Order: sequence, then structure tokens, then C-alpha cells
Amino acid sequence: MLERQWGNIRQRAGTVTTGVVTFLALVWVGSGSAHMWQLSPAVTAMPSLGDGVVSGVFVAGAACAAMVTWRRHAGPVTGWIVGTGALVAAQALVVTLLALQSAPPRGPVSLTLLVAAAVVGLATVVGPLLGLHRKGHVLDEGFTIGLGMGLVASGHLLLQFPIARPPSALMEVLIGVLVATHVAVVVLVLRQGALSPAMSALLVTTALVVVAGQLVHAFAGAHAGLDAAVTIARAATGAVWLTLAWVSLRRGLERDRRRINDFEHVLVSATRDHKERLHELRSTVAGLVTGSELMDRSDVPAEVRERLWCSLRRELDRMERLLSGQDDAATDIDLDEALGMILDLQRLKGRRVEFRSNGDVVRARFDALAEVVNVLMDNAVKHGGADTSLVEVVRRDEENVDIRVTDYGRGIPQDQRASIFEWGRRGSQSAGEGIGLHVAQRLMTEDGGSLRLAEPQAVGSSFVITLPRARRSPEAGPMTTGSTTHAVSDALTMEDGRAWRRSG
Repeated sequence: MLERQWGNIRQRAGTVTTGVVTFLALVWVGSGSAHMWQLSPAVTAMPSLGDGVVSGVFVAGAACAAMVTWRRHAGPVTGWIVGTGALVAAQALVVTLLALQSAPPRGPVSLTLLVAAAVVGLATVVGPLLGLHRKGHVLDEGFTIGLGMGLVASGHLLLQFPIARPPSALMEVLIGVLVATHVAVVVLVLRQGALSPAMSALLVTTALVVVAGQLVHAFAGAHAGLDAAVTIARAATGAVWLTLAWVSLRRGLERDRRRINDFEHVLVSATRDHKERLHELRSTVAGLVTGSELMDRSDVPAEVRERLWCSLRRELDRMERLLSGQDDAATDIDLDEALGMILDLQRLKGRRVEFRSNGDVVRARFDALAEVVNVLMDNAVKHGGADTSLVEVVRRDEENVDIRVTDYGRGIPQDQRASIFEWGRRGSQSAGEGIGLHVAQRLMTEDGGSLRLAEPQAVGSSFVITLPRARRSPEAGPMTTGSTTHAVSDALTMEDGRAWRRSG
């Protein structure tokens, strides 16, 4: 919270500093050339570098705002409307460039050309705005800033060519057309009522300052007081619009940064989800491959083959759910039956598994339980170098049941025990992706249980799965694991002579 407040304070301070510095720079440039064009008819000159830079900044700002707004509101007519600020600046730029080609007193041909350029600009700007009532949605922050920058650019540009005193009739017509352009634009925009009161007031103020500057420049002569007032007013409005443009740009960048972060978050989440699903699918396919290979063996007893077929059917159902993105429903699971089926496949892989159970029943998803047990036992072989494990079912209390899975391998180094459940965390010698234990813990959490690493032991490692006990009524029937009920025999002997047992 304090960091956010400090960030807001820094942003406000930066905004104020930007506005003050911009205002002082514009006052300095304006005061340096306030009397530049109060010339006798015989004198000619070129605009100062400062005036050119300031005018260029505002013209570029109006053009950039128009382009950004056009990208949001693309369309033939809409494109002309959103470019209003840039068109106002373009009118002033064309008139100024033409005026600089000849010094006062100008002949009728030159003045007629200037008036014609101004009239074309007036029609180009005002014409599209007459249909603004049908395109009112474009009057957003970008449009308003672009229009304000265009007006300020026009105010700076039109002061950069000399006017003979007193102005001729055609020059008065030219000034009238330019003033009419600025007034008409603001009136047509404000009559839509789409802008905030503050923005509306700022637009009106900017138009009045620009018009006042043109009138003072044309008719007042070298009046120090009026020149200073117009210069300060023009600098103040320009500083406000530049500051608003800077704030808007900063907000836009911040929004883009948040969108990129959100996209990256979604992409990472989708990638993680994809990898986790792929991990579960890979585990299921491995079980199917092992089971299918065993089904092809002629020395597998009929009883084992029947149990193996039940396990394969369940793995096929699980694979179908994974591929379709569906989750197995939580049911009451008889741990004798469920773990018996899960461990059968582990034993048929040639692993020694001792199973001790008390006949408890839990509420969970069989797919999730199978995935967790398989991850723990596969990890024991891959990373712990142990093919001997002990699985014990112990009632923790009246609400929960513990399933302890213990192996007798190399164990987990002390410096890795605190982070083994983190996504992507794996040992330096591990060839895996560091996903299995994270997925296993998540699955148990989703089922209202937990998965944790037990206290260190002398040899190997031990994990504890905790699941909620099922609440059964006295009249409830036998528990099932999904839709199949299966009784597991007490002993089977594999071809290689390995044996396993279940003890109550």
C-alpha cells in the first residue's frame, strides 16, 4: 500500500514538473520572438529555430494523436473526423509556408492564393464535423488532445509570417477565415456534449487564446503588454496540452504493460496447465503400455489377467477424460479396492510393494488418487533408485485418513526438501520436468486433502497423503471405485519370483 501511494506521489510530482518546465520553455521561446514580425514592409526574415521547434512539436503531437485515435476508430468518414486536430494544424502550416514565400506588401495574386488555401482548409476541417452527431463515439481523450494540440500548433504557426500595417482587405479576409475555422471546430465539437466540463473549458480557452493571438498580431501592432499577455496565455495552454499528452501516453504505456503482463500470465498458466495435463496423460499412457505388454504374455494367470483388464479399462477411461478436459467426479472410495488396483500395475512393472490397510473409505477422485500414488512410486524408482515400497493406510482422526507411501531409496537431500513441491523444481541430477509432485499436491488439495513430505528417516523418503473420510449411513451399500467393484487376491507370484503381500 505504501509503495503504491509513493508511486502515485511520484507520478503527480512528475506531471507537475513536466507542466512547469514546458510552460517556462514556451514562455522563453515566445518572448524571444514576440516582436520579430513587427517589421517594416521592406524587411524580410525567417522564423527562429525556437519557433520552428515548438511549432513542429505541436504539429507532430496533433498528427500522432490523430493516428492513434484513427487506429481505434477506423473508417472513411471517421478517419477525417479523428484527424481534425491534425487538419487544423495542416491548414495553418500550408498558409504559413505560402506566406513565407513573399514578404509584405503582397500582391493580390499572393493574397488570393493564401485566402484560397485557408478556405480549402476550412472546408476540409468543418465538412466532416457536420456529421459528428453520427460519430460521437470518437470524442474520446485522444481526439480531444489531438484537437487541442492542433489549435496550439495553429496559434504558433500563424504568428510566423509578417503582416503589413495596416492589413489589406484580403489579409483581413484571410484572418477571418482562419478565426472562423478555429471557432467553428470548437463549437461543432462542444455541441455534442460528450466532453467533460474541464476539457470543454480548456478547448474554449485554447480557441480564445489562438484567436486573440491572431487579432493582436494583425491589428494591435507592437504593443508590449498585449504581446506579453498573449505569449503567456499561449504558453500556458500549450503546456497544459503537452502535459495532458504526456500523461495520456504514460497511461497508455501502463495499460499496455498490464495487458502484456496479463497475456503472459494467461500464456504461462495455459502452458503450465498443458504441461500438467500432458504429464498426467503420459503417466496414463505408460500404464496402458505396461498393461498391454503384460496382457500379451501367455504366462500371466487368468486371475491376474482379469484384474489387469479392469485396470486397463479404468486407465482408458481416465485418458478419455484427460483428452476431453473433463475431471473425474469425487466418489466414496474403498481404499482396499482402489489402492489394490493401483498397486497391481506397479507390481506388474516388477516393483515390490507391501500394502497395509485398515479398510477405510475416503471421499476423493479415483483418477487423482491414482495419479498421486503413481507419481510417488515412479519417483521412488527414477530419482530414489528404490523398487521396494510400503503403502500404509492409517486413520488420522474421525475426519481424515492418512496414506503413507514410503520407499527405501536414496532419500531427498535436506536442502531440497522445502522446495520439492514447487512447479518446475527438480534435482540437479533429475531428468524430469519438476512437475509431478506439484501436480500431485494440487490434486490432493482440490479433493479437500493434502500431500506432504514426512519427517526425514534413516533410509529413503516418506510422503503422507491425507484425504477426508467418507460419511456413510448404516444402510449404505458397498463402496465402489467408479463403476467397477473388484476384490484383490492376497498373493500372486510373478515370473521372476518376486512376491508381494497385503496385510490387514
